[in-house]
Amino acid sequence: MTDIDRIPEITDHVLAGLKADDALKHRIFVCAANRTQNNRAFSFKAAVALVCVSLLLIISCALLTLVPSGKGSGTDLHVIPAGSHKLLSPVDMQQVIDYASGTHSIQDGSDIVD
Repeated sequence: MTDIDRIPEITDHVLAGLKADDALKHRIFVCAANRTQNNRAFSFKAAVALVCVSLLLIISCALLTLVPSGKGSGTDLHVIPAGSHKLLSPVDMQQVIDYASGTHSIQDGSDIVD
């Protein structure tokens, strides 16, 4: 609590040599103007960087649409939705597998109904 009594002494020590005159006012205004210019330059650089990143993402997405998706490469699966066909016996299931793989060797002359 004794520091409260020493406030004038502490402020005189901390603010020693500081006089509120026109030179100090001019220095404050010059520093404030420089900060504003620096902030504008930073904002412009940030905006340019954001535009470059956006263009990079747009171009990469556009190029990805040009890449072949792999259709017709032999990796496609023949999918039968659940409940759309009757249950198949193991022999019928083997015929479906042969048909899907392209061997299509059905011995009894019947054909698979899609």
